[in-house]
Amino acid sequence: MIQSQEKPDRVLVRVRDLTIQKADEVVWVRARVHTSRAKGKQCFLVLRQQQFNVQALVAVGDHASKQMVKFAANINKESIVDVEGVVRKVNQKIGSCTQQDVELHVQKIYVISLAEPRLPLQLDDAVRPEAEGEEEGRATVNQDTRLDNRVIDLRTSTSQAVFRLQSGICHLFRE
Repeated sequence: MIQSQEKPDRVLVRVRDLTIQKADEVVWVRARVHTSRAKGKQCFLVLRQQQFNVQALVAVGDHASKQMVKFAANINKESIVDVEGVVRKVNQKIGSCTQQDVELHVQKIYVISLAEPRLPLQLDDAVRPEAEGEEEGRATVNQDTRLDNRVIDLRTSTSQAVFRLQSGICHLFRE
């Protein structure tokens, strides 16, 4: 039984729904930290929900201190976070994210579930085909490692796509 003393009254918005129509709105998002890069007084996070991801910016200003930027930069990959932020339209498309027209300017960030600092496999390595990884000298993930760590392997875009196809086919059969 969960022993929480209070239940926050947050309405969580899905990452796929973060579009230009939500520009300048304050929203709450629960997602996994895919990557983080700290540069001086700001930190860029990529937040992921299934196959959708959005860039989040934590910058020193009215809502964020230097300690908050440092805290955000040190959150482990694959940790689950709740983020309150303002959806902002960007001038240049963000090529590395599915939500390319907007980014999230973080006002508050809470770690819901902290991941281990060193995971047995990285999602970027698991997605990469073995032949491509061997040619370029990059790491690849063996089948036995994938099976031993299936919970992490199921988060890859390839596995997500397989389950979406399977779900669509089952839905068509039910119709």
